[in-house]
Amino acid sequence: MRVGIAGGGIAGLTLAWLLGESHEVLLLEERPRLGGNAESVQTTVLGSTCVVDLGVRETPVEASPIWRHMAASAGIPAEDLVATTSSRVVFRENECSALWVSAADPDDTVRPVTTHGPAYRAMARLAEESARWEAEGASWDLTVDEVLNAWSPLSSSVEQLLCALPASLHGCTLDEVRNLSARAVGATLTKPDAVPRTTYLRFGATALVHGLAAGCSRSVRMLLGTGLRAVRQAGAGFELVDGTGAVHPVDAVALALPADHALASLSGMAGTSAWQTALNSIVYREVTYALHRDPYGVPEDRRLWSASNTIMDGHRSQTTIWYGPSLGVDLFVSQVDHRPEPPREELARSSFRATLPTPASCWARQRLGAIEAGQRLLFLGHCTTPVETQEAAMRSALAVAYHLAPRSPRLRRLRNYLEGG
Repeated sequence: MRVGIAGGGIAGLTLAWLLGESHEVLLLEERPRLGGNAESVQTTVLGSTCVVDLGVRETPVEASPIWRHMAASAGIPAEDLVATTSSRVVFRENECSALWVSAADPDDTVRPVTTHGPAYRAMARLAEESARWEAEGASWDLTVDEVLNAWSPLSSSVEQLLCALPASLHGCTLDEVRNLSARAVGATLTKPDAVPRTTYLRFGATALVHGLAAGCSRSVRMLLGTGLRAVRQAGAGFELVDGTGAVHPVDAVALALPADHALASLSGMAGTSAWQTALNSIVYREVTYALHRDPYGVPEDRRLWSASNTIMDGHRSQTTIWYGPSLGVDLFVSQVDHRPEPPREELARSSFRATLPTPASCWARQRLGAIEAGQRLLFLGHCTTPVETQEAAMRSALAVAYHLAPRSPRLRRLRNYLEGG
């Protein structure tokens, strides 16, 4: 079978890696590089070379079995998975005290950690409710606004705190958060008394991208710098028209594209109206990240510096990642779209598109991720996953691979790994 994959992000690349041993694969990627939101920058600090991620930065390894297997399969040694704690502070500009401070490690006695009060109780309740929503498979329809109204009365500062983290994550305003799916927002939270652990790749997220690309079999052909322009029905199969106008006949199509790009490629294609309606329900915000050396976007009190520093200013919140806990150096990656001034010592910047997980968007993604018997036009990546993580992207690729090539050797090995724990 000839399979055409549009999109060379982690979902499309994972699918190509899984299918290459059993099928002929063509992968089209509009950018001149693979990886999508995985983009790493190399820099030097105090004579040492560091690799820092502007896009995808970390993975909660304990909850990412597919990612662990794929990293090992891509040749990434265990010592290059750097485990670290992930502390957080939320504060307002020009205020001395923080709204929220989490522990940096289990024995943290230096930071003024938030352990009680209205903010703590609200964060604990949201984490508890979120775990229940996920365990029960609750509806995506319940909005953050409905949750906050049901918990009323809450002070405005507590409500803003609960909205600050998702506003930063999705690149939207605090008010827009209220219209998001509470279950989708809650899926990114941890208990306030826990110290979350996460994992960085020592040589950046693109190390995984390069490893997977290098591990693709010879039956996988990748065309970079030429994306998908259109999908056309051609008898029992399809034709992919790329950006140069070249036509590629395939038996199956897997779209690992942003929703608007997938929508454009299906324009005018008969029998895809339901998919087009779903794709049209997925909304984006652009978020720009800058790598810099100066302590921009962190509290004045260094004791409060955290792995994640979220500052609220008016109706927005933006986050600065400090690499001190993981790399041992004062390097920072900040969201800079709505800051009054840029960092003074900026080294690099890049923009990415974040989706808004509204109830309509969550339902649309479920519709796009549903696979029926005999289906040969399929979707994967964030167009099918209400919660966007590398693990979710890989899981969506796994579902498509099971459908197209259930006897794939790599798929079988991955399945054995997952079943064996």
